[in-house]
Amino acid sequence: MVFFCLLRTEYVHSQLNIYVGGGANFSNVSIKNIESLHPNTATNFFISARPEFGLTDKLNVGLDIQFSRKGYNNEVSNNQDISGYRFQYLDLIPQVQYKIIKQLAIYGGLGIAIQTSEKYNIGEVWKESVNKLSKSSDFNYVAGFRIFPVEKLGVHIQYASSLTSITDLVFVDDQGQIITDTEILLKNLQLGITYKIF
Repeated sequence: MVFFCLLRTEYVHSQLNIYVGGGANFSNVSIKNIESLHPNTATNFFISARPEFGLTDKLNVGLDIQFSRKGYNNEVSNNQDISGYRFQYLDLIPQVQYKIIKQLAIYGGLGIAIQTSEKYNIGEVWKESVNKLSKSSDFNYVAGFRIFPVEKLGVHIQYASSLTSITDLVFVDDQGQIITDTEILLKNLQLGITYKIF
């Protein structure tokens, strides 16, 4: 009986891995039906921890937990206008990964982004937003691939997008008419590196 318990414990341990990592976020917003906004991509960062459980040799499920900063820049004509926004999130992203070969895997998932901070840049100074532009949380999807060049080390490229508009703001045109069917989606390309701690 003792031997069986030890064997089972060793099997479970071999299936559970934990990865830590970080990298860069290249984010922007996709704007529907609003001609006056012209956002540019902003570069930010993330750090992460990912417990992962192996179902088979090729199939894994995991929960990517990220502290992530995203945002975008605005085209401005003077330093009295807002030149950029950045949002900090706690991202919880359940995902499924499939290893095509030992050194390459694809993965995807649906997650929730919980906002922890929102700041805007005006006159080259970042200030905390009092009246928030974005919602306190939103759902998103991710898809990407991971490369494992050496043991315990991984590199990933991931694309993510919010599923619904990140803001409840109402927009009007030059005549003061409400612009209907508006949508602002936060999109993010992520490049990162991870290390398997066990």
